[in-house]
Order: sequence, then C-alpha cells, then structure tokens
Amino acid sequence: MIRLQTYAAFSLLATASAVYYAFSSREQFYPAMVYLSTSKICFVLLLNTGLVAMCVAWQLVKRLFLGSLREAEVERLNEQAWREVVEILFAVTIFRQDFSVSFLAMVAALLLIKALHWLAQKRVEYIETTPSVPLLSHIRIVSFMAFLLIVDCLFLSNSLRSLIQKWEASVAIFFSFE
Repeated sequence: MIRLQTYAAFSLLATASAVYYAFSSREQFYPAMVYLSTSKICFVLLLNTGLVAMCVAWQLVKRLFLGSLREAEVERLNEQAWREVVEILFAVTIFRQDFSVSFLAMVAALLLIKALHWLAQKRVEYIETTPSVPLLSHIRIVSFMAFLLIVDCLFLSNSLRSLIQKWEASVAIFFSFE
C-alpha cells in the first residue's frame, strides 16, 4: 500500500504544477482562478489536496494525543466507520439538493471528528481498566478531550450560524445534531 508521505508528495506536486500552469498561461488572478475552478482535472487535484490535508491532520492529531493505536481501537474504528458511512449516505439522499463541494468537506470533517471521538472513548476505557497508567497518558487524554470539545463547539457554532442565516431546513440541521 502506498505510504501517506509518498501520496502527499505526489498530490502536492501535481496540484502545484496545475496551479503554476494556470497562473503562467493566464497572467491575471481572476482568469487563473476561473480556470482552476472550471477545469475538471484541476478541480479533482484541488479536492485531492484537501483529502491529503485531512489525512495529514488525522495522523498529526492521532500521533500527538494518542500515539500508536491498539488493536481493539483499530477494530472498533473499522466497525463503526462502516456503519457511519452507510448512515451518512442515507442522509445524503435526503439533502441531495444541497449537495456541493462544501457539503462533501463537511461530511468528511464529520467522519473525522466522529472517529476521533470513538478513539477517545476507547482510550478512556483502556485507561480505566489498566491498573497502572503513567501520568503522561492522563494528560494526553484530557488534553485530547479538551481539543475535541473545542472542535465540536466550532462545528456546532458554524452549523447553527448557517441555519440561523438561511432560516430553512437544510444540511445544517443534520450537522448540528451529529
């Protein structure tokens, strides 16, 4: 399987070359941006770069707060991820008129945040059942939970702000409840 570092390097190289081509062939900012957003290849490259950024953020958060994952944590993550993906796909059918790139980004961010919550729950269960746990593990899990609380609050405020501005039932309700 291809390593994340290699995939990220090739993705960033491809995106940088597409952006360079756009700015070298169109000498002004606006035409270059129009080209980047209307060209299907450039658009896919930019979305791929967003996916790479999310994978890198996942790895950084996981390594900073949790270290290496245990087998039980990986197993739970795989089980719940499949269930959650199916549930979100059903929800997508309800909100198909709101389907956009920002919606896909929000869904990906929601899955990432939920996976981090599952890992936090599993790590707390492990700490509760282990007789001697170092103080550093306690500090890491408490700081991780504080980080998740901040991210949840930001996500909720963004969804509620969108809901209040539009005053209509939309995807914001789905993201607010999740």
